[in-house]
Amino acid sequence: MNDDDKTISRGRMIQKLALVPIAIGALAALQAEADAATVDQKTAMYVTHPNGSKKCSGCKLFLPAKKNPMKSPGACKLVKGTIQPNGYCKFFSPK
Repeated sequence: MNDDDKTISRGRMIQKLALVPIAIGALAALQAEADAATVDQKTAMYVTHPNGSKKCSGCKLFLPAKKNPMKSPGACKLVKGTIQPNGYCKFFSPK
């Protein structure tokens, strides 16, 4: 490999550098959307027990724990914090 193989043209470098702000902006927008989409447990009226047959493990927003998913706390796409599989909140949406 010679030095010519390692060089990059000025135009190509400008093209690559022009993409950096776009990528940063896209990531910032995704993070802002994720932060705006979550509510605290009090607002969601989250409780650690089911409401009849309605429980987090049966909700399409629930993200189960990878290890022992039916007993370990998981997460929610909408509600902040750890979420119990047998918990319930007002945003329950059946799978």
